[in-house]
Amino acid sequence: MKRLFFLFSISFSIVIFSSCTGRFDSMNTNPGAVTNASLKYILPYVQEVGAHLSATPYQLGDNLYAQRYCQYFANTQTAFSTDRYGYNDSWSTGGFWTPYYTTLKHLKVAKEIASKESSEINLYQMMRITLAYETASMTDIYGDIPYTTAGLGESQNKYDPQDSIYKDIFKELTEAVEVLNQNNSEQETVTSDNDLVFGGNIQKWIRFANSLRLRYALRISFKDPSWAKTEGEAALKAGIMESNSDNAYMTCNGKGAWGWGNPLYMMSTWHEFTMSAEMEKILKHLSTVEDPRMRLWFGQAEDYVAAKKDGTLSNYTGEQFAGLPNGMSSTEIGLPDNAATRHSVCLGLQAYPEWNSLDTPTSDVLNTTVTLPLKIMTYSEVCFLKAEAALLGWSGAGNAKENYYSGITASLADERSFLSNAALSPTTNDEIYMTTGDVAWDDNDTYEQKLEKIATQKWIALYPNGIEAWAECRRTGYPKLIPVLHSEETTIDPSKGQFIKKLRYPDSERRENAENATSSKLNNGQGDGPNVRVWWDTGRYK
Repeated sequence: MKRLFFLFSISFSIVIFSSCTGRFDSMNTNPGAVTNASLKYILPYVQEVGAHLSATPYQLGDNLYAQRYCQYFANTQTAFSTDRYGYNDSWSTGGFWTPYYTTLKHLKVAKEIASKESSEINLYQMMRITLAYETASMTDIYGDIPYTTAGLGESQNKYDPQDSIYKDIFKELTEAVEVLNQNNSEQETVTSDNDLVFGGNIQKWIRFANSLRLRYALRISFKDPSWAKTEGEAALKAGIMESNSDNAYMTCNGKGAWGWGNPLYMMSTWHEFTMSAEMEKILKHLSTVEDPRMRLWFGQAEDYVAAKKDGTLSNYTGEQFAGLPNGMSSTEIGLPDNAATRHSVCLGLQAYPEWNSLDTPTSDVLNTTVTLPLKIMTYSEVCFLKAEAALLGWSGAGNAKENYYSGITASLADERSFLSNAALSPTTNDEIYMTTGDVAWDDNDTYEQKLEKIATQKWIALYPNGIEAWAECRRTGYPKLIPVLHSEETTIDPSKGQFIKKLRYPDSERRENAENATSSKLNNGQGDGPNVRVWWDTGRYK
């Protein structure tokens, strides 16, 4: 807990220095004041802020909220109540609200610059694509949000309906691709220093934008099938990701604000979260063999390692790899059997190979800066999107079964690509994993059974992108998550199988933009609250 408050204090000071807090100057500052900057320097800043590359916003948003809501992780820190749907305003604003409106302001700035500097038109399109996926994440988290007027100097920002925001997301992605396809040779040279995702590769940006268009087309497929089909088929025709070489990652190099590399793996050593019981169930028991990705992502329990080292393993009563249920009370977390040392945190072969490959790992194993990149979108996800599109009969989607298996294969290959030694993760059981148990595809299955397989494998492959995974859990109802043990939110009753549906708006919005933020007309007339469904959520879960 001390670490969180320390990090938050540092982050808060830095954000104040850059004029991005309070009633969120990022929403209300006139962007015309900084139009002399080059987009070559604005783009990487927007990418880093939007992807939560720094430790504090990542912990506050991705880790304490999204990764627990989609049940990648469960809580081991008694002071953190978000796992049982307790709300902390400073965490949600610091993790989601402030970073987003910082990037939105900078897009307004970029538009002004691009209108004056024709050589930076391509850079501006990259920023439009970047903000499109950041906007989708933001509206999927909150529902209706300030969008069209935010960042223009307005003191009272109106809230745009989510369906209109999605219309603009599709417009931005489509128009950006149209401009990039012109591939003007007079454009400013873009390198990996200016573009942290693709190093200025225009064709990869085009395929990424089209793939995002497909992602969001399927997001609305249960709400508006006709619109979804139009956008999805257009994306498929325009050209989407073709292999793992097209994967969109954000580089973590240890040179950020505090030089800590990937924030997830830095936080994993604090023992404040662990593999969830849902993750354990799926990785261990979905097939007849263990999912090869479990040991890539998660480490042996410390108590297991200690018992093996001391020669007392025969007396050890815990699991080698274990997860905790979501939503435990503080008392339950404090029980001996629920100790963090008896469960698996993110000390897998990817980040800390010695922890899983050696019987007696040393303490020095955990003192390494992990530079694994943050996942934004991968070819594996695109394969699963195509598989679902094929189920819906969309033109250009191909065969559902083939896409499904291609998605699993691509995910396994991609995750293994980060190993320092390929021999640490043999491929011996890959075929068995894919063709047995609940993983195996059956052409005779119903639509729902096939969708569950696709959605579950996509949930696995998305790890650790909790924001996207949570959205997909709400959209499809799969995987069938275990209800939290306890809820501190009175409108959500886990005993009836109910789950949290969105985050409520920040306290600052309720105080200073009350006319808009507290309107009963928001979110299809539902108002605001954690039991309010966003526009595209058709109730395929409770």
